[in-house]
Amino acid sequence: MLASLLVNLGLVTLAASPISALAFPGAVGFGSIATGGTGGTSYVVTNLNDSGSGSFRDAVSESNRIITFAVSGYIVLESAVSLSSDLTINGTTAPSPGIGVMAGEVSASDQSNIIIVGMRFRQGSDDPDTGKSAFNMGDAANVILDHCSFAYGQWDTVDAVGAVNITLSNSIIAFPIYQQFGAHVETGPATYFGNLWVSAHNRQPLAKSNTQYINNVIYNYQAAYTTADTSGSFYHDIINNYFITGPSTSSASDRYYQIQSNQYAYASGNYGDATNDGVLNGAQENEIGSATVLSSPWSSTSTSMVKWTAAEAVTNVLASAGALPHDQVDALAITQVQSYGTQGELYGDQSDTGLSNGGYGTL
Repeated sequence: MLASLLVNLGLVTLAASPISALAFPGAVGFGSIATGGTGGTSYVVTNLNDSGSGSFRDAVSESNRIITFAVSGYIVLESAVSLSSDLTINGTTAPSPGIGVMAGEVSASDQSNIIIVGMRFRQGSDDPDTGKSAFNMGDAANVILDHCSFAYGQWDTVDAVGAVNITLSNSIIAFPIYQQFGAHVETGPATYFGNLWVSAHNRQPLAKSNTQYINNVIYNYQAAYTTADTSGSFYHDIINNYFITGPSTSSASDRYYQIQSNQYAYASGNYGDATNDGVLNGAQENEIGSATVLSSPWSSTSTSMVKWTAAEAVTNVLASAGALPHDQVDALAITQVQSYGTQGELYGDQSDTGLSNGGYGTL
């Protein structure tokens, strides 16, 4: 459904619609200004090979491309893949059950104007480089990742040190291994909208930037929204998110973690459920650590971006976040969230999930 919707909305033919100010219709946040492969050529990925003609690696090796997929399944990476600038990567065009990459990092570092929709990024321990992440965009600019699924990141699941104008929206960030970190953005500004965060030790996200954090659902956290030792003062709009504890949560109050008085936060409509009783029955939780309280959002676009109450976000994010249709990894994450406190754990390796294909699940 998502594929046909985005095709109908014009994402695939983005090059023919340069008048749009958005990366694609419905795009939100600071990364929505990404132009992707507008005006470029089309490239169809025709096989699941690691390299060579028709491969994903070959597709992203040159700028100014709109990339679609004629195949479905996992692309098993033998080494990290580096993206070029000015790319649109539309995973929703892959035949059911969709497309993903596993066993390596995909990197947009030092690149700009990248649009990625409907992709699965599953690094895992099959990647021997523990210093890499599932998706890296260090020093990148103008990047939007929408309806993507990230899992088994070793360093961070999503890493974006020095990144400018970033959006992570309608995505699933689940089951990081090794350091067990979710996402890390420095510099910014950055937008996180409508995402599902599941079972991480910390960094959901680590927000060392001016940040919009709206309509996210965070489950089985040890530390969720974090600023830590930022060495800088940043502004945070934290609106209508739902924080739900799970078996791995040691302190429910760590939904906001290491946030000092040099941070400025507008917080409204956020809920926390700390009962672990199998029922969603939280209460408002809008005290953001020691942050200096703002009486109104710092960003002029934050209020208009809100789509749901926190409770509505749980329903809608569980139904529609991530690459669609949901595969085994995402289905496991969603099932654990729907237990509302009774299921879930922090995994040390993807194989610990017990899923097929060594824990990666089968596409």
